[in-house]
Amino acid sequence: MGVIQRQGFKSSIISYIGVGIGVISTLYVYPNALEILGLFRSLFDAAVLIGIFVMMGTGSSAIRFFPRYQGAHTGHGGLLSWLLIVAGIGFLLFLLLYPFIQHWIRGFIFHERNEMYSDFVIYVIPLTFFLALINLLSRYISNFRRIAIPAAIEQLTIKITLPLIILMYLQGWINVKGVIIGVVASFGFAALAMIWYLAFLGEWRLGKPVITKDKLALKEFSSYSWYGLLSGIGSQIAFRIDGLMVSGMIQFQATGIYAISWALSEIIAKPMRSLSSIASPLLAQHIEQGNMEEVKTIYRKSSINMTIIGLGLFMLIWTVLPYVFEIMSNTSVMRQGAYVVFFLGLSQVWDMMTGVNSEIISYSRYYRFTLYLTLILAGTNIAANLLFIPMYGLTGAALATCLSMVLYNIAKLVYIQMKFGFHPFTYRMIPAIGFCLAAWLISRAIPDTTHHFFNLLYKGTVFSALFGGAVLWFKVSPEINTWVSAVWSKVLKR
Repeated sequence: MGVIQRQGFKSSIISYIGVGIGVISTLYVYPNALEILGLFRSLFDAAVLIGIFVMMGTGSSAIRFFPRYQGAHTGHGGLLSWLLIVAGIGFLLFLLLYPFIQHWIRGFIFHERNEMYSDFVIYVIPLTFFLALINLLSRYISNFRRIAIPAAIEQLTIKITLPLIILMYLQGWINVKGVIIGVVASFGFAALAMIWYLAFLGEWRLGKPVITKDKLALKEFSSYSWYGLLSGIGSQIAFRIDGLMVSGMIQFQATGIYAISWALSEIIAKPMRSLSSIASPLLAQHIEQGNMEEVKTIYRKSSINMTIIGLGLFMLIWTVLPYVFEIMSNTSVMRQGAYVVFFLGLSQVWDMMTGVNSEIISYSRYYRFTLYLTLILAGTNIAANLLFIPMYGLTGAALATCLSMVLYNIAKLVYIQMKFGFHPFTYRMIPAIGFCLAAWLISRAIPDTTHHFFNLLYKGTVFSALFGGAVLWFKVSPEINTWVSAVWSKVLKR
């Protein structure tokens, strides 16, 4: 099992531990505090958007320039120090601009229906700091082919603490301010844990940056980081603005429903995030060395494997979703999120089918294309949200994101074909799609019982057995067969 498969598999396991915790929280905790969940989600999304500005492109540069300065004896050229300096400058600029940013957030998100929570805007500052630091260190650590522990720190911390904090709120032990302070403290703990892990690996090396002595390299770094910054802003606006616009155009309770629906659809994307984290440094290295055949191989393998996993998870969720809503608290309200899950899930599937196309463009000399594309799509997504939210409410926001994701990936597919002469698709996708649809139709045709929880379990099991069995039996993906065999061998040994 190669490094991509091994680390990707471990990271996926951690992700799905988080999913398991998230499912329990989604079923029994979050529907009872939709407004508070909406408040948290709005502050979180705002901090993520601002954090892209704070990082000033250092996230992508941490991977793009690492192969050039790699070397334990040199402390990797002081690259980590330089990344932290640049991000630190970005945070100071954010603090200077905070009065203007605060005014915008209060006016757009904390309008008359959400005005009672307007004093919580101040917590965007520590949230932004911790999220930016976590993101930067996570990307830097991936250079050492280690993504499992950072994934656990990044994903499990808030997955565990948020439902506990909300339960404390529901019991009357803390107020809304206590919820937000607890959330901020959770991200602070995650940031400290990321620093500890980097030190544990022996890679917390803060030396004098070599890049400052090389004007040509410094200019290249500045140019790449600048485009990375603008691309990151465009990307986050294109694919995260929907939650903020739901808060701004409807209210926090609707944002809570949207956040839960988004979390259900996000289950589909977990393996792709793991793959991207570990594949990015390898792609950067191969592109730097001109090994485009290796890039093509990773591209195609990522596409077929993520198609199988993404389609399977999407159709599994769509199969059991009606029963999930039935066993949730606040069932009638939560049903409003059904087609939010559908359109957001569909966008995740298409993103996975197109493989690591973003990474290939970002770490090549054509990285500027991503900037232009994401800025165009950011404007498109905002316009689509303004059009569809008044027409279809929550579903309109999801539809806008889905259309943006489809257009975004089509453009990248065409561009990679034009510049590199290859695409990710293989004939193996045809049986994968066929098996998935057949398994869904069969599981859907099975009659329901009077017990919703039993329906969820047995219909989900039937779909998984049919689709998973067909994929393994016909060896649609040799890599997936290898993963399953390796896991099964370990189970037997234990």
